[in-house]
Amino acid sequence: MECRAAVIVVVSRNGRILVIKRKERPNDPWSGHIAFPGGRREGSETCDETALRECIEEVGIKPRLVKDIGIYFPNNAPDMKVRAYLGCVDEEFIPQIQKDEVDMAIWINPEQLEIRSDEFYFNGFRIWGMTFRILKDVLEKRFYEECLKK
Repeated sequence: MECRAAVIVVVSRNGRILVIKRKERPNDPWSGHIAFPGGRREGSETCDETALRECIEEVGIKPRLVKDIGIYFPNNAPDMKVRAYLGCVDEEFIPQIQKDEVDMAIWINPEQLEIRSDEFYFNGFRIWGMTFRILKDVLEKRFYEECLKK
């Protein structure tokens, strides 16, 4: 289960999904994008350890990992293998964001997503690229239902 980076799709028991807006920074190819908590693997970490560490760092929570969603590749870094996980939390929390990397964290209601051919919109935010593909799989394959169980 190799990866260069990992992300977690955090879903609350009521079905809302956590996304972050990345900080705008020079030389960051994903600057200002809507994304899932995650980042690059460090040292001898496993992919799931990377995803959990990054989630704790970026939004201050350690969700329960329940599913390996698969491998994805960013549009602007097609050689970067990113492993995506589904993580569940019992309650929505107020994210404690890492201000040097994250501008904001937003709980989205999938029913309020405006769907276009290769992107979603939510309250004026554009979700596209790899984040769109991961979210589309989570919704279409109903992976999020794992987190709705009592």
